[in-house]
Amino acid sequence: MRLPDHIRPAAPAGFSGRTSVPDASAGAWPGELARPGASPGVEDAGNRPRAFTLVEIMVSLAVFMLIMGSVMACWKAVVSGTHTGEVAAAMAQRARNSMRAVEDSLNNLEMSFLNVRYDAFVADTTDPQFASLSFAARLPASFLGSDYFGDNVMRRVIFDVEKGPDDKLNLVMTQYPLLAIPSDRYPPKTIILARDVSAFVLEFWSPKENDWLSEFTRTDQVPPMIRITLGTGHLAHDAKIPFEVISRVVVPPTVAH
Repeated sequence: MRLPDHIRPAAPAGFSGRTSVPDASAGAWPGELARPGASPGVEDAGNRPRAFTLVEIMVSLAVFMLIMGSVMACWKAVVSGTHTGEVAAAMAQRARNSMRAVEDSLNNLEMSFLNVRYDAFVADTTDPQFASLSFAARLPASFLGSDYFGDNVMRRVIFDVEKGPDDKLNLVMTQYPLLAIPSDRYPPKTIILARDVSAFVLEFWSPKENDWLSEFTRTDQVPPMIRITLGTGHLAHDAKIPFEVISRVVVPPTVAH
């Protein structure tokens, strides 16, 4: 559609109505701005993209390796701390279960003057840090290892600290029927209660001394109270100090009769 002449805009002064195309040899093309002093046909070196130098790449790689090393060190510390916490929790739980077995057996202790040969109460505290205890008890079906003995509820129970294959000390509980002689046909039942034991200490209450004693030499009597201390693990700076310590006082239900 052609506009009427009276409303068509007037052309600017000096406009001929034709567009000239710049000469390519002059180095000025549509959309380009001519720079003062620029040589025709020569590209400006400042406008070319600049690549990384070898030194910059090596510095970047070194910084990246330092960052990754820090991340890996933090991750290793987190994993190690988690593992240490899990091991400590498992050790504490096992120590509590071990102490529960000692308490349950002592709470079912029995002794008769007519059967002292089999019912003897033997506490060996020659080693002040690792004691051993042996006595007769009437153990219920719920006691640890009872399913191995069936109807033999009267058994001798022995708690002792023994060295394991890894050269660490373990608290071991041994049971066998009271009237049976341990043999290959009637082997005792051995259960490892606590591992890496650093202390198993026994103390006996003396009404005469009104104090705890570290030894009890009578085998035909039962002490009125027994204090058991179980230590597991050890501190990193001192192997003689237990990491976890549990102490209980047990009052045997009966005396010798």
